[in-house]
Amino acid sequence: MRYFFNYVCQMNSIKQFVILSAILVLGSSFIKAQSTYLPINSFTNYHIDRLEITGSLDFTSTSLKPYSRAESDSIKDYIFIFHNEKNSMNSAKYIRADNFEYHANESWVYGTSNSWLSFKKRIYTRPSALYHYKNQDLTFMINPVLGFSGGKDFSNSISTFQNTRGIEVRGMIDNKVGFYSYLTENQFRFPNYYKQIIDSTGVIPGNGFHKPFGSNAHDFFMARGYITVSPTKHIGMQFGHDRNFIGNGYRSLILSNFSNPYLFLKINTKIWRFNYQNLFTQLTDFTSQSADGKGVKPKYFVNHYLGIKLFKTLNIGFFESVVYDRSDSIHKGSFDINYLNPVIFYRAIEHNLNSSDNVIVGMDWKWNFKKRFSFYGQFVLDEFIKNEMIKRTGSWVNKFGVQTGLKYINAFTINGLDLQVEYNLVRPYTYTHFKQSQNYVNYNQALSHPFGANFREAIFIAKYQPIYKLFIETGFIYVMKGLDSNSSTKHFGGNILTTYENRPNEKGLKIGQGVKTNYSIFFFNASYMLYHNLWIDARANIRAVKSDLAKYQSNTNWFQLGLRMNLDMRNYDF
Repeated sequence: MRYFFNYVCQMNSIKQFVILSAILVLGSSFIKAQSTYLPINSFTNYHIDRLEITGSLDFTSTSLKPYSRAESDSIKDYIFIFHNEKNSMNSAKYIRADNFEYHANESWVYGTSNSWLSFKKRIYTRPSALYHYKNQDLTFMINPVLGFSGGKDFSNSISTFQNTRGIEVRGMIDNKVGFYSYLTENQFRFPNYYKQIIDSTGVIPGNGFHKPFGSNAHDFFMARGYITVSPTKHIGMQFGHDRNFIGNGYRSLILSNFSNPYLFLKINTKIWRFNYQNLFTQLTDFTSQSADGKGVKPKYFVNHYLGIKLFKTLNIGFFESVVYDRSDSIHKGSFDINYLNPVIFYRAIEHNLNSSDNVIVGMDWKWNFKKRFSFYGQFVLDEFIKNEMIKRTGSWVNKFGVQTGLKYINAFTINGLDLQVEYNLVRPYTYTHFKQSQNYVNYNQALSHPFGANFREAIFIAKYQPIYKLFIETGFIYVMKGLDSNSSTKHFGGNILTTYENRPNEKGLKIGQGVKTNYSIFFFNASYMLYHNLWIDARANIRAVKSDLAKYQSNTNWFQLGLRMNLDMRNYDF
């Protein structure tokens, strides 16, 4: 627990965030109705995405996640369309049950407004809440968070386990201020390759500090929480600790949910065909895990994203991001208020400050067609020189990434079968900077793609929900990546935790340069819902790494069974 409190103490350096949010909240003479947000990995997101592709939901932009719970419940406007479509009804049924506070009665879902687990009309009177209370002033609900599993990494003779206990609280005050809190205490023994990643980076992917537990296991605390308000009908604000995601793919090259939760202030404006989001965050420049917290310093990430719905089925978005720190004696690590301007180009601010912050720009798109398909993609540009790009010289300065993918809903007219294929590539040195603290990294974890840079990736995913309570997912991921060698001091561009200095060449650089390493990752997950958000899981992961350097080679054959309640399934797909 002491690691958690040491981290909380770092929040003094971001008092500007607190002051700004207080001004925005108190200065609003009239605050509109507000809601909390769905967790990014929530099962509801799967249902929302497939209904949006089929044309059953009308979102301004699906690139910006997490989704608002109130917005997700707009399914009620389309429910009667699906009476002859079994899987669409399943999606509507789950969404409505998971967000019951936004409508008075969901008897059409369960046949009664009460849960079969209800006790003396106080406990589980709704399937998705252990306890809830609602009147004109307060909406409040509380849920237990549990996760227990056991398995074995057969390739390395390691017994794995998970032990998670926690609590989730959410609600609204006066129907104007939303609040959310999620706390868990965790003990894990991971498969061997996952432990090797922890040993090399010093952190657990998706989490921060940890401490040893038993034999080769880890103990860590997870905390997420925020408040939400809406100063106007079209503007929503969120302030707290959590993750964000930008994109429509399995991965994101702009901003993913791979890293540790961070402190942020988000302003999201939705009006007509436009969705404009400003994100101001404090990240962590992690150098070492120490009880005194001296290996932890603040850094900052700001992003603005403009999504435009050109047509009912076509969305396009543009973004600009800056990662920077102010570690000099004058600024003393403080947030640079010049970046608080929500409508200016960050590159212009950077030039005006005569600084060399790490600026990344780009775009994404999504096109739904035939109510079954969704074509999507992203393009990120870190740096480039036009002449070098045109002449295709392979200059190290031409740093960019590309994503393209396709989703196929109810594939081959099989109701509930969804397929997805995705391709990602990122050039060497993308996301890196001459100043290591300004890399596109939070807590020694990538802010975007978990493989960092200098790679190509192909992803194939199949999801199938044959009945309401059973969900099956299987996938295959192939990655070709260039790593650094032991004997060379040169950096070949794949490790975004270091700088782009010590390059082997200035030109002629290719994806996969360095130690060529191939990753083949197969996973299978089957989940059966015993009760709303109470799942019994079976998972199998096969991971093979072949490399020109023996130290990088490994094999994992891992199987695990588990039970979880109000807890998302953890990803092991990297």
